[in-house]
Amino acid sequence: MKHYNMIMSISRFFVFAVLLLSCRSEKKIELSKEQTSKDTLVKPMVERVSGTGRIEPEMGITELASETGGVILKLLVKEGEYVTKGQPLLQFDNSVQNSLGQEARARLKTQQQQLELDRIRINEALINLKKAELDYERTRRLVEKKAETVQQLDDARTELDKKKIALKNAESEIRLTEKRVSEFNMQIKTSNASEEKLIIRAPVNGRLLDLSARVGAGLVPGQRFAQLAPEGKLTALCEIDELFADDIQSGQAAFIRYKGYPDTISKGSVIYAAPYLKKKSLFSDEVGVKEDRRVREVRILLDNQSLLINRQVDCTISIK
Repeated sequence: MKHYNMIMSISRFFVFAVLLLSCRSEKKIELSKEQTSKDTLVKPMVERVSGTGRIEPEMGITELASETGGVILKLLVKEGEYVTKGQPLLQFDNSVQNSLGQEARARLKTQQQQLELDRIRINEALINLKKAELDYERTRRLVEKKAETVQQLDDARTELDKKKIALKNAESEIRLTEKRVSEFNMQIKTSNASEEKLIIRAPVNGRLLDLSARVGAGLVPGQRFAQLAPEGKLTALCEIDELFADDIQSGQAAFIRYKGYPDTISKGSVIYAAPYLKKKSLFSDEVGVKEDRRVREVRILLDNQSLLINRQVDCTISIK
């Protein structure tokens, strides 16, 4: 009997030990799972991703700047106006270039008149030379017949040489005049080109935005004076957090809402996703301010084409 009780006691102890070890093992597993969840960033499973965006044309907004500097003489358009490619937008003061151009045109006119006179002299010199050649030939034949003296032949030869020299001089003068005409034409072209640079024209068709230029104000080369929204469909340019950047693909459906409002203002589809990540900076109000979080730029073509350009919006993209 004692032997039986001893065996039962040992069995109970063994079962208790097994249960204790099992509990400790389960606790370690739970602790290990908890520690893993704390140390590892697990990507949440979602069907939609959201980001902040703004409304802009499909080709983006073009910053307009002057290649040359000067004082603005005329503003030829108004803010919000639709312009066409090549249309003049503003003109700088061109008084200096205009004065140089007028002077060159006046001198050109004088030289063109001189050129006409030179051509007349050439024709006269040719006629006189032809006459001198005929006189010389006639005198030579008469001398051979003893009808004229040798002195008369010498005089005819001298006259012929004079007419040849006169023709060469006339040809030399007309070449010099033609050179001057060419130079003044070049000056006029240069003046016109300089004046043309003082007229800023629209690079593409589109609507003029944010015109800051004013008559009488000065601009330096490269200084921005307006923005242009190129002709084309409206899109939403959005920034999607890097956590979901790989999930974005062209063709995915999207929904656009005004910032802070629940109602959908437009549907659309993704037409472009940048092939790289960048620092979040699209909507910073301060120049040069960058955020540490990286994002992927995504462009969404909108069904609603009546939205205001540059309006800030929330973009939601279906990734399933």
